[in-house]
Amino acid sequence: MNFFRKPYTLRRYKEPKIIRGYHSIPYEEFTLPMDVQTMEDTVITTPDGSESVQRLKVFCDEEILVENTVRKQKADRLWFQGKWFECRSSRLSENTPLRHYTATFVECLDQETGPESGESV
Repeated sequence: MNFFRKPYTLRRYKEPKIIRGYHSIPYEEFTLPMDVQTMEDTVITTPDGSESVQRLKVFCDEEILVENTVRKQKADRLWFQGKWFECRSSRLSENTPLRHYTATFVECLDQETGPESGESV
């Protein structure tokens, strides 16, 4: 199902490693065709006060991973409109011939560098 799909960068984290005594989480970035839809903003409370964060709904043919503490898997991140968004839920929808994954993402408060370019946010 490629009606409204555009290529977006997804950052997938691998298992954490200890390198020279420092904790490191390697990752890989790749591009997937996705349909990304914006949802309402959510207000969250942090130690510094309240912040408004954007939420997204994403449709994709490839599996998107959520955080899994047993496997030491950090959630996938999506680069959208110059910001990283973390996957909070992902499920496979197989109830129609248009088999796909539906995922929700939340804007990350800890913005890392942009994809591959080393671009800082």
